[in-house]
Amino acid sequence: MLVNTLYFAKLLNNQVTILSKLCSDFGIEHAVICPGSRSAPLVFAFNRNKNIKTYAIVDERSAGYIALGMVQQLQKPVALICTSGTAALNFFPAIAEAFYQKIPLVVLTADRPAELLNQQDGQMINQVNVFGSHVRGILQFEVRSSEFEVQSLLNKSMFPVKGPVHINVPLVEPLYEDLAISNELPMHREVIGNNEIKNNDFDATQLINALQKCDSNKPKVILVGQGFPNQELAAVLKSLEQKGFVILADVVSNQHESTSISHCDLIIAQATSEILKTLEPDLIISLGGPVLSKALKLWLKKQKPLFHFRIQQDDVLVNTYDNVTDYLITDNITPLKFITEHFIPKNLFLNNWQEINAKAKKLVTDFTQNNQTVFNELVAVNTVLEQLPNQSQLQIANSTAIRYVSYLGLPNKNLTVFCNRGTSGIDGCTSTALGAALVNNKITTLITGDLAFFYDRNAFWNNYIPNNLRVILLNNHGGGIFNLIDGPSSAPELDKFFLTKHTLKAKNLAADFGLIYENCTSQNELNQALNSFFEPSETAKILELSFDMNKSAEVYKAFRKMKIDHS
Repeated sequence: MLVNTLYFAKLLNNQVTILSKLCSDFGIEHAVICPGSRSAPLVFAFNRNKNIKTYAIVDERSAGYIALGMVQQLQKPVALICTSGTAALNFFPAIAEAFYQKIPLVVLTADRPAELLNQQDGQMINQVNVFGSHVRGILQFEVRSSEFEVQSLLNKSMFPVKGPVHINVPLVEPLYEDLAISNELPMHREVIGNNEIKNNDFDATQLINALQKCDSNKPKVILVGQGFPNQELAAVLKSLEQKGFVILADVVSNQHESTSISHCDLIIAQATSEILKTLEPDLIISLGGPVLSKALKLWLKKQKPLFHFRIQQDDVLVNTYDNVTDYLITDNITPLKFITEHFIPKNLFLNNWQEINAKAKKLVTDFTQNNQTVFNELVAVNTVLEQLPNQSQLQIANSTAIRYVSYLGLPNKNLTVFCNRGTSGIDGCTSTALGAALVNNKITTLITGDLAFFYDRNAFWNNYIPNNLRVILLNNHGGGIFNLIDGPSSAPELDKFFLTKHTLKAKNLAADFGLIYENCTSQNELNQALNSFFEPSETAKILELSFDMNKSAEVYKAFRKMKIDHS
């Protein structure tokens, strides 16, 4: 019996080694691995694969987001590996984020043999289909699993829509046997078909007929949601703006430099109703992921355009604003490029937007210049944005930080900008930024609030902290956003259940992990600190900004009361 068990273990371990090779053949060059015993064969197989660079990360939740940040930059799959039991569940937040951001994570979870499930064996849960509908494919890996099955599963991470996939690998003891590959037990080989995405045909006449029926003096809006940098898309959008289209690009669309409308969130939130009436479109073309601005979403839901074309490749039809009239199931470029080639515009409908945008920009400039006496978050974030290095990367945590950036508008510095808006959680923002910095070779600045930062402090619990990472920590000693939004601010439970006040500071964390640290308590100190903050260094840097929560709330509320009008 022992001989048979040992033989079976070696057989399965051999298959795991081939699994590693298939992953590297598919283009996986990085693997984030969490320590554990049951996963030993996976660890050996991936760590000994010379084509894969491995990273050991203790905290599985943090590891998931670090891998997500790497894929976000590389735009190709990264392997994410853990042992059996609840370790896999700790991957779930990052997997959900990857699913909604369309990020191709390849998740490999070690497991115990199926016959031990519910037999009081240790470190075992039901891992079959454990991530449910949040992965684009699953494979229960077995000795007889074929190369075709593995390749098919890997393909699902990239085609036709990108996203995470899950390979569950039951492993038997002994787990530490020699993994030399045997030529006697090759996996069944079959050739996969063409992996290129094929664009669905769309009826081009739909677009032309729609444009001909629309009022030439009403705005034509192209709404760009969350997305990755795409130079071809940027060129087409710039061409469309030159033809008079209004390009509204979300703060994390990575198309903010394709448009002259830099403050759409602020415009919709604070323009008078008279102005908003003049901005109403009779045609909308939407593409990309979700939009951050709540004000913009609510405004769009009130619109009744003659046409709203939604461009997407996913088979789940998106109608966020309840006014889509037509779906174009194709890539983003084809229909937009078609319009540039066949539409003769009249530029009148862009003028109003540009005039109001100039007023919004002046409002931000005047307000931030006049409100520097009291150290506050809004003005501090604006100062940081102005000082960001050209062609660097900005990572933004969820909650207050991303809203500040959206209201203030991004500087024209050729930045790439990311935030985990797939599920909008605060739980992995620092880990994602760290993972991104590991592979992008750019100064990568994370603007984060204190709860998001301290919640994800294990992001730094590894030996790979990149020296190009910069963290701007907005520490108001609690969940300051709940002082800013209606509802919680007037509830008796505010202090205990919403603000979650604390006395934590990042100084001790920086000392624990050997990071460069500085603290600012005034606008003058911040101005001085930023003079050298982005300069090269031997390790990452944290700049902690300490605020009085109530004073920041007062300044923010005063800013939000400012109106954009015709004066």
